[in-house]
Amino acid sequence: MNTASHMTTGTERRAARPLSGEGLTFGLSNEIQELRQDLSRSSGQRSAKTLAKSGGLRVTMVYLEANQTIAPEGSAGGATLQVLEGRLRVQVDGAIQELKAGELMVLEQNLHEPIQAADRSAFLITVYWPEGAGAWSQEQAQGRH
Repeated sequence: MNTASHMTTGTERRAARPLSGEGLTFGLSNEIQELRQDLSRSSGQRSAKTLAKSGGLRVTMVYLEANQTIAPEGSAGGATLQVLEGRLRVQVDGAIQELKAGELMVLEQNLHEPIQAADRSAFLITVYWPEGAGAWSQEQAQGRH
């Protein structure tokens, strides 16, 4: 597996940058600000940015307007949700739990229900797909592993 080849393509607003490699560092306040600006130019009520991916590991920052939802990553593997700003409602094992800024939820088997923002919220989703599951198999089929 060649993780050094994971790069974004870049856009008019964002320069291309590495998604994998030893020692990647992110200024979370700056990343939130960028997503907040992207949200103001979007009609989707959400913005997201993959910060890192290496093998089956993905770290994505999401900024979501109040009362909006984001679809789950319903696949094998574990995940975490870390709320940076705002509050989220997450359904786990049939019960809705509310997470607030500074809280982290660990999920053994990823999410199977949508995440809803109770307030404007910024959060990190970290997902780990075992080899052959989720995005891992899709990227492998495209020759990106």
